[in-house]
Amino acid sequence: MLQGNSSAYEVLYRFVALFSQDEGYSTLFFEELQLTMKEAFVNAVKHGNKEREDLNVSISLTASAEVLLASVRDCGNGFNLDALPNPVDPRNLFRLSGRGLYIIRSIAEIIACERDGDGWLLTLRYRPSWQ
Repeated sequence: MLQGNSSAYEVLYRFVALFSQDEGYSTLFFEELQLTMKEAFVNAVKHGNKEREDLNVSISLTASAEVLLASVRDCGNGFNLDALPNPVDPRNLFRLSGRGLYIIRSIAEIIACERDGDGWLLTLRYRPSWQ
């Protein structure tokens, strides 16, 4: 569990690095995982928790022989995944935000985006590559 501010990302970075090393993931997969975890964490802090430092973001990684499941939970009300603007639409190209889930979707499969008790849970599935 991380405190609800973006400076906690350094803790997440180290966690993902150690996890990836323990699992023997390739450098490319590690970099993709880091990028998506950063995007999901920043979205959880900024949009889910509305940058309230008293709220937490929980992240879990669960590896099996063929897949990696990652869960990111914040204290927000959630969002409609299908209602988000397309960041590659010419009208949105110069917006300063709105690309996080687009990046995540290009690397991982979003298998759940749902209410979870008093928060919101995003679950991602990856097909890792190993060294």
